[in-house]
Amino acid sequence: MYAKHLVAGSLLFFLAIGGCHRGSFANAPAGAQGAVGLVVQNQNFYDMDLYVVSEGLPTRIGDVGGNSSAHFTLDPSFFPSSDIRIIATPVGGNGRASSGPLSVGAGQTINFTIAPVLRQSSASIR
Repeated sequence: MYAKHLVAGSLLFFLAIGGCHRGSFANAPAGAQGAVGLVVQNQNFYDMDLYVVSEGLPTRIGDVGGNSSAHFTLDPSFFPSSDIRIIATPVGGNGRASSGPLSVGAGQTINFTIAPVLRQSSASIR
């Protein structure tokens, strides 16, 4: 009887915690001041490695599976200047998708869509 109450209580506890989600990015550190959000929608079949290029230096930020999406938080150290590019390269394939030059500021979110034809990929800032 005690085990049933313990399991039921634990379940309610975890459901209550899940309802308190703030809606921020999953990998954002608490109190990330000046961070920029990145939402990647991969419409391509291939898994993609993602890079931020700032001042000519590429930094790998993660990957996104084929035909899926991912959310990232970019630390302000990724872009000492406000101009960056987002690059996606297929894992085990050729080519690359590029956002083109982006001018971002703290608190903004980049929406990067990787198209089935990589050169048709696009990005927007909101």
